[in-house]
Amino acid sequence: MLGAGDPIPSGARVWRSPRERVSLGELAAEGPLLLLFYLFDWSDTCTSEVELLRDRKAEFDAAGVRPFGVSRDSPWTHRAWSQVYDLNFPLLSDWNAEAARGFGVLRDFFGYADVPERCAFLVDGNGTVRATWRYETEEEPDVDALLEAARAL
Repeated sequence: MLGAGDPIPSGARVWRSPRERVSLGELAAEGPLLLLFYLFDWSDTCTSEVELLRDRKAEFDAAGVRPFGVSRDSPWTHRAWSQVYDLNFPLLSDWNAEAARGFGVLRDFFGYADVPERCAFLVDGNGTVRATWRYETEEEPDVDALLEAARAL
């Protein structure tokens, strides 16, 4: 798993929508970001996690940090999940696992291969990891800790 001070895998590409791919380096060049890797759309803990983030997004905006959810689910699934839960931040599809592999957060999960661990990375505008968090499978991120780090960036 990448740690503070490491460069992100800037060439890793994810889907921003079903027809638009973007590299992580391009996203970072637009300003600081918080990447929240999670297991699966529609699962209980992941749904709670994105609802927490949705409800506190204005605080991340005020800190100048853009949050993104990242999973291996398809961009079409992300679109449906975003609409159902009225999410106000982007979900990135890491369908080919380029991002999760580059961050070193893949694992096997009950027979499913290459599932990202639940973790978060605060990345500055230069593409350098500034802080990391790893969570247990059923553990929701501590949004207060994420916000504190975002404000300090």
